[in-house]
Amino acid sequence: MLRAAVLALLAATLIILVSALAVWQANEPVQTLRTPALEAVPEAVRPAPEPREESRFAKMRTGSFQRPPRVPEYRVLEEEVNQDGNTRAARLLVDTRSRSEADYELITRDLKARYAGYDAVSAEFTDTADLLGYNGGALIFNTPDGAYYMGYIYGPPNTRGYYVQAAG
Repeated sequence: MLRAAVLALLAATLIILVSALAVWQANEPVQTLRTPALEAVPEAVRPAPEPREESRFAKMRTGSFQRPPRVPEYRVLEEEVNQDGNTRAARLLVDTRSRSEADYELITRDLKARYAGYDAVSAEFTDTADLLGYNGGALIFNTPDGAYYMGYIYGPPNTRGYYVQAAG
């Protein structure tokens, strides 16, 4: 019973406060919104970026660029190319039914040959016949600059020019 009385008192207080606020605002004149004048956006003044000096490693190549004799069936579903200064990179989404790391390595060697003109390539392996998920990946670094682009700050981590990992 006491609880109901307290709730009724709170409700009445709230109604009085809202009413007082409404009366107080009613005495104020209503202000209309003014649309600001539109002005032309000034063109950004920015000097053109200076061409980067070619890296001393630009002509060095990492690993073999020969295609393997047998490659499991695969298809590139998505390709995203990125140019960062003098470093050219690509990110690939590769569809294949293969699941073994050995098969992924053969596909990676084939991709390394196909994308020999790139410094760095990353590939994610999936199988669209199943649920579209991550089955593994590969990092391909064709040049020391490509390895640096991928985060290997001390140079390529191996002499093959790629790193392959199967998930699970």
